[in-house]
Amino acid sequence: MDRVLALGFFDGVHLGHGQLFKYAARQALRMGAGACALTYDTHPKTQITGRPVPLLCSAEERAGLIKSLYRIPEVIIDPFDDKTARIPWRDYIDSVIIKRLGAVFVVAGHDFTFGRGGKGTPTLLKEHCISRGVGCAVIPPKRVGGVRVSSTYIRGLVAEGDMEQAALFLGHRYRLSGIVEHGHGLGRKFGFPTVNLPMPPGRQSPEWGVYATLVLWKGKAYPAVTNVGFRPTVASGGAPTVESTLLDFEGDLYGEPIGVEFVRFIRPERKFSSPEALTRQVTQDMEAARGALE
Repeated sequence: MDRVLALGFFDGVHLGHGQLFKYAARQALRMGAGACALTYDTHPKTQITGRPVPLLCSAEERAGLIKSLYRIPEVIIDPFDDKTARIPWRDYIDSVIIKRLGAVFVVAGHDFTFGRGGKGTPTLLKEHCISRGVGCAVIPPKRVGGVRVSSTYIRGLVAEGDMEQAALFLGHRYRLSGIVEHGHGLGRKFGFPTVNLPMPPGRQSPEWGVYATLVLWKGKAYPAVTNVGFRPTVASGGAPTVESTLLDFEGDLYGEPIGVEFVRFIRPERKFSSPEALTRQVTQDMEAARGALE
């Protein structure tokens, strides 16, 4: 099948990436080809340097966002391993992009690099594709309020808890997903039952604290207040969790897949002097979350 191929890692699927996907979709329509995005299971910097890059979304979440937000019907997730890191840039174009994936047109960002040592540049990509009879477009950077949209910049916003600004650059809300686990049952004991997610491995964590959120389950969004961190009042040590209290919901979600979308930071995480003080604060947090979500 002939493909118009958007190339990149696309962490977060932000507005800059969106420009590539929109161009690819239009070009595919003109050429009567399939629109496709190529991404990887591992961040290239993680593979090459051995230092993990905290990601804004998993490969599966990336694929889902690309399909749902930008109507790209096909997303290919390739492994990024030692073999991929070592392939010369010309061979990557010839053997992977053209021969294996059947690209008749390629779309890449202004900062896209590829091939051994990152020696493949957008200019070389365009020149070599044209020499092989394959079209190519290089998309300029996207700016919001004069700031260039990038995954690195958005990771910093998430780490600071600035979810509203992160959503402005992403074009959608930052989300953490997973399977609801059993907690210690303390929330129910104190009168506000919660759903608990482990912090997904390898992800960019929001700043520890309390957030107004939406919990997504079976196609519906439920208003919630979410604590990200170690719950210092009721637990000591352990791994960080994403613990949400749904504001207008009754039921059991244990074992269910959910997503938590972050809307607004409410306050930092802190330890309270007593369960009663915690209960009073959670009540205030719930009201603050309602106000933010309205």
